[in-house]
Amino acid sequence: MLATSLTVYTHDAKLLSFVQTLSEHNVAVINSAVFNAGFLTGGQFFDYRKITGANPGDAELIAWRERFHELCSRFSVLPAEACVAFGMSPPGIVATALSSVRADRTAQNVNMCNATPPNEFWLAMKESKLLDADYPYLGIV
Repeated sequence: MLATSLTVYTHDAKLLSFVQTLSEHNVAVINSAVFNAGFLTGGQFFDYRKITGANPGDAELIAWRERFHELCSRFSVLPAEACVAFGMSPPGIVATALSSVRADRTAQNVNMCNATPPNEFWLAMKESKLLDADYPYLGIV
């Protein structure tokens, strides 16, 4: 289980290379941190640090999330769906661990895992510089 953030916001080359190496050795990976501690879907915490606007990097994080949510809205994609789809995209990721303290969210979690944001959404993410232009695992050119 991968508990480091491999998310639509955080996906550095070293982590992707590590996951690729695991895949080449037939090691399946469960991604359990696709929301950056809830921040990407609207929460107050980014990797378990409360985002208040007082820290130097907070404004950039908040602006990124606002642009992300705007694109999600434009393409009728729920932010959580985009996060899960992205988190499942690297080779070797076989599942996403989603949990909730509310039983009524089980169906919603299953639907998120089955959602497929359109290629146009991912292209817009790249064009908007919200996603690395050369990220290779989304099946788009």
